[in-house]
Amino acid sequence: STEVIRDTADRSTLSLEARLSRKFKKDEVQLSGRYDFAQTNELTTTDMLKADGLWRHNFSKNSFAQYRPTFESNRASFKSGRPTDYFLLQQEIGFGVNLLTSPARKLRLGLSENLFDVWTTSPPTAHTARTAASAFVETELKLPWGLLLTDRGVYYYSRSSRGDGWENRVELTKKFTETLSTAIRHELRRGSPDGRAQDYDRLKLLLGLDF
Repeated sequence: STEVIRDTADRSTLSLEARLSRKFKKDEVQLSGRYDFAQTNELTTTDMLKADGLWRHNFSKNSFAQYRPTFESNRASFKSGRPTDYFLLQQEIGFGVNLLTSPARKLRLGLSENLFDVWTTSPPTAHTARTAASAFVETELKLPWGLLLTDRGVYYYSRSSRGDGWENRVELTKKFTETLSTAIRHELRRGSPDGRAQDYDRLKLLLGLDF
C-alpha cells in the first residue's frame, strides 16, 4: 500500500508485506516480513522492518505447542524527543488447547514464556534482556461472502515493576478470486515488556496477491 498527501504538510507512506505458509498433518509453518516507511515534510517518521515466524505442532486434536520468533528493526524511534533506534528479538514458546477445530471456526487458548532481547543502536548503545509470561487467544472465523476474520490477542504479565502489557491484531479479509484479495487490519500494542519497542495503534487497508 502507498499514500501521498499534500495539504498543510507533505506526507508520504509506503508499506510492503509478504507471507508464506504451509500446513502438514500435525505441523504448521508461517513466515512473514513487512516494511513500513513514512515521511512528513521530508522528515522520516517511520522506518521499520519486521519479520516473524510460527511453528505450531499439534500433539492431538485438542493440544499443541508453538514457537514464535519476531525480529523488529526501528530506525525512526523517538522517546521524549530523543532518538532511540533499536533492534528487537522476541522469542515466544507456548502451549495451548484447541477449543474449536472445525474448518469454519477455530479457537485456541494458551500460555507462553517470552524472551526479549533489545539492542539500542542510538547513543548510548546498550543491550537488555527480559522475560515475561503471557496468555494468548487466537480466533479464525470463515464468514459468508468469502470473508475471513482472524484475531490474536496477547496479555503479558510482567514480574518487574514495569507493569503489564498487551497487544492485539484483528484482520478481516475478502477474497475476490483465487489470487486477488483485500483486507482491513487493526494492530494495537501497549506496554510491551521489552522496555524499548514503541506503543502503536495502526489501521491499514491492504490489497493482496496470492501465489
